[in-house]
Amino acid sequence: MDEKHRRRKKELERYKERTNTQIIVTALITTVTFTVGFTMPGGLRQSGEIDEGLVVLRKKTVFNAFMISDALAFLLSTCSLFLYFLQSMYEDAREVSKLNAASVGLNIVSIVAMMLTFITGTYVVLSHSLALAITVCLIGSFFFLFVIVLLIKMVYDRQVKRNED
Repeated sequence: MDEKHRRRKKELERYKERTNTQIIVTALITTVTFTVGFTMPGGLRQSGEIDEGLVVLRKKTVFNAFMISDALAFLLSTCSLFLYFLQSMYEDAREVSKLNAASVGLNIVSIVAMMLTFITGTYVVLSHSLALAITVCLIGSFFFLFVIVLLIKMVYDRQVKRNED
């Protein structure tokens, strides 16, 4: 029983060490996406105009995609941050493991949403120069290819490991 207790305690310490780094990443994502939500691409209508203070690009569909992806990234990273705080309240490594897995999953999706925010925000601002807008979007889209390749590799590696066991 003593060995089992030591093993679980060591496992719990490893989760806590990883969590410290993950919290920093999550807090950065939350901060960036919060700020982006108030820094409108294209700016706001100036004083003296009928719709003063409204977002210049608000009628563009791509702007709506920008705002939705930013809100999604903010929501997911905030939920992840909350789960990281909950982890500190548990002493059971299994519970911490479950919360950690959920936090990491939320972080991954929030990073994807943040990248989508970048792509749509860049596109909406550069749409007057279509060639440049498309080029920047293509460069940003390589991130999604990178993620897909890594996910396929992870699934493959897990399958190989299961077959070996």
